[in-house]
Amino acid sequence: MDDLTALRNAFEGTDPAKDARPTPESRQRARLDAIAKLEEEKTMARPLWKRVPVLAAGAATAALAVGAGVIILPGDDPTGIPLAYAAQPEPIEVTGGAPVDGTEPLTELADVTEARGAAPGEGDVAFVSTTGTQLHLLTANAGDEDPDETYGYRFVPYDWTGWEDPKGNTRLDTEPKPPLETGGEEADHEWFLEQGSESHEDTLHESLVWPAELPTDTDGMLEVLADFGEGPIDETLPAVANAADRLYESRPLSGAEEAAVQRVLAEVADVTYLGTATDTLNREGELFSFTVEDEGRVSEVRYMYDAEDGALLYRDTTVLEQDPDYGDAADFGLEYPLLTEQVGFVWSGWVSEIGQRP
Repeated sequence: MDDLTALRNAFEGTDPAKDARPTPESRQRARLDAIAKLEEEKTMARPLWKRVPVLAAGAATAALAVGAGVIILPGDDPTGIPLAYAAQPEPIEVTGGAPVDGTEPLTELADVTEARGAAPGEGDVAFVSTTGTQLHLLTANAGDEDPDETYGYRFVPYDWTGWEDPKGNTRLDTEPKPPLETGGEEADHEWFLEQGSESHEDTLHESLVWPAELPTDTDGMLEVLADFGEGPIDETLPAVANAADRLYESRPLSGAEEAAVQRVLAEVADVTYLGTATDTLNREGELFSFTVEDEGRVSEVRYMYDAEDGALLYRDTTVLEQDPDYGDAADFGLEYPLLTEQVGFVWSGWVSEIGQRP
């Protein structure tokens, strides 16, 4: 006899829901919702380096996605991401000759960027709108007793809209988009579009709040990026690159501020100029790359800048290799090099209050 039957027997026929039986999907959704609410109570004191979200779910375990905030299960489980999202994105098109040392080209671009002027908009709330595709790796247990591990993956397109005020109060709206290659019937994913949108509000730890005025010189910007988060100042490339990603995703930059970021990257990274490229929004720009080695993982990070004003248009990350202790792409039916995220920067500027859209 299970607990539900025992409880109803105790009511001796007075239970108004005696004829109702929740479906397995309803039970699983309620369970995952409860776990999600517990996770929302947690705060992160220092930002983690961006990792491919690895999710565990199923009869024995369940976890939240890092960044996307979505519970997912393998297959077409009603609480998960549909199989239609298994299509992999195409890399952006690059034209030009062989890659060359990018230190001088990026430094020259910084001179162009510096003349761009102030970030658009009015107010003191930072607004950043991006769009892109994120890879989610899935793991699950097939049963309660000695379960077999199963693996899967999804590439989910999103629109992200974020706000941050001077005190570190933030809001992030996340909206999934249709799969890259729909396949099947629209109903295979339309429910996910209806239920997958989220709005998350938070107050950042003071170590994660950017200064009201960012420096415009190289040394000053390097110090700000290296001091991002709790802990000692860290001028290594993984720390600086992670901070630069967070800065671009949470703060509009003036031409002088962005030029300082570009000069920092030219200084601390072994930058390669790859040529002219066309991003996922069909915009043309100059593509630069550098390799980041951190905690058993080697990744290639690529930034595409507008040649006319130096503004960042696009960023992607590709895992080149990884220590098996951190996971193996082959377990999920994937292989290296593995494109894990693409981000197109749509618009950033200043607004007067959180939630206001330009």
